[in-house]
Amino acid sequence: MSGDAPRRLSVLLDGPADRPESLLARLALAWGDLAEIAWAGAQPARLPDVVVSLPGKAARGFPEARAKGVHVPRVVPCPDPVADAEGTETHLPDAFLSAACPPELALERLAETVRQARRLEEARLRRSAFGPLAAVQIRDLSQGIPVLVAGDSARIGVALGAHLAALDLRGCLTADAALAALEEAPARLMVIDLPASRASELLARLRADARHITLPVLALCADEAEAAALLTVGASDCMPRAAAPQTLARHLLCLLRAGARRSLADRVLAGYRPRRGLPLLPREAYERYLAALGEALALRGLEPLTLLLAQIAPPPLASRAANDDPFAGPVVNPVLSATLAASRDEDFVARVEELGDIAVLRDAEAQERIRQRIGAIVASTAFA
Repeated sequence: MSGDAPRRLSVLLDGPADRPESLLARLALAWGDLAEIAWAGAQPARLPDVVVSLPGKAARGFPEARAKGVHVPRVVPCPDPVADAEGTETHLPDAFLSAACPPELALERLAETVRQARRLEEARLRRSAFGPLAAVQIRDLSQGIPVLVAGDSARIGVALGAHLAALDLRGCLTADAALAALEEAPARLMVIDLPASRASELLARLRADARHITLPVLALCADEAEAAALLTVGASDCMPRAAAPQTLARHLLCLLRAGARRSLADRVLAGYRPRRGLPLLPREAYERYLAALGEALALRGLEPLTLLLAQIAPPPLASRAANDDPFAGPVVNPVLSATLAASRDEDFVARVEELGDIAVLRDAEAQERIRQRIGAIVASTAFA
């Protein structure tokens, strides 16, 4: 069983370990007390959570992980997006990381990239075991991907027009106009090319709105100080205005792909969390899912934790008195309600044939969150 304490992020640095002046070495020093750091060439006991490698380096392969449907995300830090030629890479990374990003914030960005990779992994695993439980809407490919540019759109138009297709580019000049444009029609990506103070104001207002918290935003900046400030206030990525169009296009495409993966995972996982009741899943399919999840987690040195909610507290009995209100709502199991409230989309909570209500959790953080919430409910509730 996984430990009760949240496990630190495991980061594999794919580069030479004998260059103390390198960017990877500086990151290792900054993250040393906050993450588990390993260098390429060592024999790790388990699969890393994320790989960090410099631009132009071929992505590391994890064939055993891929065979079990496990994806190890790759993040590329950008020491100098103006001078470095990133076009030599054959595959886009899962995310780019600005060298101006403060170390602790950079580690948070890595953790979020890992979480999104796990969510998509979970979505694929469930679809493989159970099939689709709800229709997943597919974007109409005849329409362009909506991209909103706040500020000078000429530079973005050159980058996007020359290197990306199927885009619907919209422009506006102020923060108010940008927010109004999002009210009229959603965007899949926003680019901000405004003075730093106005860009920071727009980002703060954007991230304060729950509808736009996950919107990918690339901000253009003049120097590293501006980049650090914009990343801290909520930019997904920052690029200097002098960056080459092909480099800018790669960063934009990376953000678009990350946003598309998040949206796909959202739609698939939502199908397993209907608003009215839990889906009833076949026991055979559930056992197949649990076995596949166990194989995937074993690569990371983990194992799934299965909670049978009826063992925590029995479900309330439905009243059958003749004079009961026939229109009264269904009796709600507070343990199930607590579990659903405390869990995330990627946490498996379902009703399984012959077994009842079950929660399957894959990491110590989820386990501790569910245990604390259920413990509080059980301690303060009298069950009949």
